[in-house]
Amino acid sequence: MAKKLTMAKKAEYLILISKLLKNGFSLGDSINCLRLLDDNVGVFELIYHDLRQGKMISQSLIHFNLPTVVYNQLIIAQDHGKLAQALEQTGILLQDQAKQKNKFKELLAYPCFILMFLITMLVGMKLYIVPQLSVSGGDSAINLFLGAILLGLFLIILGTVGLIIFLKRKDEYSRALFLVKLPSVGRIYQSFYYFLILQGLGMQLANGMNLYSICEKNNHFQKGSIQEHLADKFINSLVGGKSLLSLIEQEPLLPKQLQIILQAGESGTALAQDILLMSELKFEETQRNLKKLLGLVQPILFAIIAIIIVVTYLIVLLPIYGMMKGIS
Repeated sequence: MAKKLTMAKKAEYLILISKLLKNGFSLGDSINCLRLLDDNVGVFELIYHDLRQGKMISQSLIHFNLPTVVYNQLIIAQDHGKLAQALEQTGILLQDQAKQKNKFKELLAYPCFILMFLITMLVGMKLYIVPQLSVSGGDSAINLFLGAILLGLFLIILGTVGLIIFLKRKDEYSRALFLVKLPSVGRIYQSFYYFLILQGLGMQLANGMNLYSICEKNNHFQKGSIQEHLADKFINSLVGGKSLLSLIEQEPLLPKQLQIILQAGESGTALAQDILLMSELKFEETQRNLKKLLGLVQPILFAIIAIIIVVTYLIVLLPIYGMMKGIS
């Protein structure tokens, strides 16, 4: 049975395969080499078996459990001789994602510890300090505040689980439309989808295909995948006499800059190069947006913790101050 790979391991292996291909190794030799060197990971045994059965490497990589949009992209890349480049870029993106995920966990660790400490302190104040001080209204205020914090945490956990279940029930295209509309993270997903779609389109145009033949080709991908849905949508719309530019304008998963490139009137290799350049820019934008979002996480958490600390002090000190004022 194949061992489940972490995101970091998937990225490492994809980059390694791309390097072996660039250095002249054949696909079979590359996978066989990894199969022999890393016998603890049964996934390469499965990929090697698929290759011997005549499947393409892009199809065999299904054992890596990558998103469907990435599989389709690798199939397009292999069809047009750009597999090594596509594997490398996909590996770099997954590598960045894994690094940011680990950093995110590290950033969450300290604020979460402080939050748990504050909740424990509130419980301690409720059980020991407030009863001894005989502060009127202090116990009910702490109960209300503690209940609000616990309710907030419960709703966050419940919302996260509900969102995951909701997304799993949707096909890839519908899921992508939902993700790009999310606050903060939506821009990251959008630039990621822009990169993949533009890269595939650029490679296909560079190899002499026109837009209709590209749509015909992509229409045979897995049902519900992003490339299949876009191809089907564009074929039906173009046959129906709709304008290509208006279709791009209305499509959330295609950048509006694509309209500008098409309006410039270029075709063939020149158009393909412009689209591939734009895909590279979206690739870099995805990485920048990931780092930018990560930089906001800890300050927001510390701001929330600061508010909890201030409210906690007010709950205890204001009644005491009122009691002392009455005595004086």
